[in-house]
Amino acid sequence: MKNKVINIAANYDNYTLEIKKRLISILKKYGYDYYDGFSKEGELNIAIGGDGAFLRSVRESNFSSIPFVGINTGTLGFYPEITADNLEGFVSDYTAGNYTINTINLIESEIFALNYSRKIYAVNDFILKRKDMKTIHMDVYIASNHLEKISGDGIIISSPMGSSAYNKSAGGSLVYPSLKTLQITPLSPIISNAYRCLDCSIIVPPEFEIAVYPERKEDYHIALLADGEDASYEELEYVHFRTSKKFIKRLSTGSFNYWNVIKDKFL
Repeated sequence: MKNKVINIAANYDNYTLEIKKRLISILKKYGYDYYDGFSKEGELNIAIGGDGAFLRSVRESNFSSIPFVGINTGTLGFYPEITADNLEGFVSDYTAGNYTINTINLIESEIFALNYSRKIYAVNDFILKRKDMKTIHMDVYIASNHLEKISGDGIIISSPMGSSAYNKSAGGSLVYPSLKTLQITPLSPIISNAYRCLDCSIIVPPEFEIAVYPERKEDYHIALLADGEDASYEELEYVHFRTSKKFIKRLSTGSFNYWNVIKDKFL
């Protein structure tokens, strides 16, 4: 009988490679084969590293429908819940079926530029700035209603899981992961007699679409980052953001406690 295949994506630092070697040995002991990267024959994607490694593995797999789990060899992270000293316990639990599969909805961005449009996806967040990093002026609409004009360094559109990343550093709110929301957070907004906007983040329910229109022609040259991956667009006309019907699956053994991670990471 053919062994079941586990996909492994890992960082290349020495400690992570050591943990990967130990994991492969344990997987073989339990009757699994492994694949470096993302085989469609795999039944589980394991990312070894920190949050960045987890997000990178999701993107490199093209948002695979195979469940993901993370083994943490970085600093304290939100995605990788398995510790390096519990590898055999994890493989044993997985083999026995002691886990749950949760879904994480992606953020969908639909970009409309001169003569074309495209969709791109993110797990954590989108960051919208001018390519030259000068002040950008943007009109923001929620459910087709004009809300405000934001002038400043840019904006972040984040998911609940992404709310604890750049969004929090920019003054946004923490949102519990099971909530299906989007959050709009301005980056260094200018608030003066000449420019007015809200100086707080806005949390938007999943049925509402967010639209962002650059105000001036010089604002059309946009840098849009999806989970930190940079893409630039010339003559961008507007962008729509929405909670996508597309999702990834995240495997959990029940050891992840959001409040404990928040306390350990920030307090």
